[in-house]
Amino acid sequence: MESNGATLFLFGATGDLAAKKILPALQQWYEEETPFAQIWCLGRRPLDAKAYISFVETKGDFRLGETLKRRIGYHRLDFDDSTAYRGIWDLFDENTGSEGKRLFFLAVKPNAFVTITTNLHGAGLFATDNPDHRLLFEKPFGESLESAGGIQARLMTLAREEQIYRIDHYLGKEMIRNILTIRFANRIFSECWHGGAIETVALTSIETSGVEERLEYYDQTGAINDMVQSHLLQMLALVAMGTPENLEAESIRRKKLFILEHIETDPLSPPVVGQYEGYTAQSPGSTTETYVEIALRIDTPQWAGTRFVLKTGKKLGEKKTEIRLHFRPDSLCLSCTETVEAAPNQLVIEVFPQEGIHLRFNSKAPGYGFEMEQVTADYCHSCRTIGSKPEAYIKLLKDALDGDKTLFASFDELLAQWRIAERIHAAARKETLVLYPPGALSVVRAGGAS
Repeated sequence: MESNGATLFLFGATGDLAAKKILPALQQWYEEETPFAQIWCLGRRPLDAKAYISFVETKGDFRLGETLKRRIGYHRLDFDDSTAYRGIWDLFDENTGSEGKRLFFLAVKPNAFVTITTNLHGAGLFATDNPDHRLLFEKPFGESLESAGGIQARLMTLAREEQIYRIDHYLGKEMIRNILTIRFANRIFSECWHGGAIETVALTSIETSGVEERLEYYDQTGAINDMVQSHLLQMLALVAMGTPENLEAESIRRKKLFILEHIETDPLSPPVVGQYEGYTAQSPGSTTETYVEIALRIDTPQWAGTRFVLKTGKKLGEKKTEIRLHFRPDSLCLSCTETVEAAPNQLVIEVFPQEGIHLRFNSKAPGYGFEMEQVTADYCHSCRTIGSKPEAYIKLLKDALDGDKTLFASFDELLAQWRIAERIHAAARKETLVLYPPGALSVVRAGGAS
């Protein structure tokens, strides 16, 4: 891919996301090609390009190559100062790229989305009628259903929906993108991907670390809004969506939206909400949940009778992200008088720490009898990658540059996800917040089992 004068503007360039995710992804990308003529990093710190590069290398604990360094510029910018945006035109005057594609990556809090877009528009840097001018918004898009709607309404006075790319970086992960291939290119799975065969789908994303430097953001957000509303619901939609007409963006989005609009909380399985011990030492009196486990139902014929269990939490005993499908148990009739119960099959799509697939099925144990045992067929996807694994943000930036919106959430999807999150919050408010010790392997509901 040639740069063709494309320019990337990275707002919030001194933040953790830029230093630990976006710039390392760009470095990996630049080892293969040079997609952007210029990368302008914008932040409030008084730095020049050399000092900025040193800053992000130290903060992100990585090194930028010379090719990428030559394309990075830094510009101090107060996001609220509308007059300061005109100074960005001076950057174009000194460098090539003013006529090519412009990607504006807003790695900032959602309350700055409209302010920055308004100032870009006012300065003539972003044009509503130019499809080559694109806005990339890092999640969360809003802080609630109401705020998301307010942000969208104001953005629609400045941009077209076609110019907006809402990032959920989980959708750029290799095994998440592999879900559609696993489902629709393998008859052994596609023929049994429904409630008649699958009893439970468990989607898990847990970690060993606490909130650390994200305390201010996390304390206002909590596990439900931070993880369930975005990452886990998008994963669920990909797992549960019907067969699309094709693999074009709009076809996939329609199928995901249909699922999201038919999700309900399971009244027979109240959520488990918890907070790790020691959290209130950082935020006294806080009742923010750092753990949630919620059972959902999908009200469609395809998924009648299937439970979808979403679990996420911090400071737990392991770090993993996976999708685990528990098939309904079966039995084997050996004779007219003897029936052997077969253990349920399981299909595990592992996203982290290792990417791959594990299929657990029944086999006859060695010997003269007919005893059954469970065996596992393993496929390691990440083992096939030589060197560094492709970063999720590379794929997302590639697609945004190409105008491919398959891995970006539509606004209708976003609204549906916020509505689900509000129902989960309502159910969670009825439950007692469980305090759990750091390193716990499970969190048990107050007065009962998890």
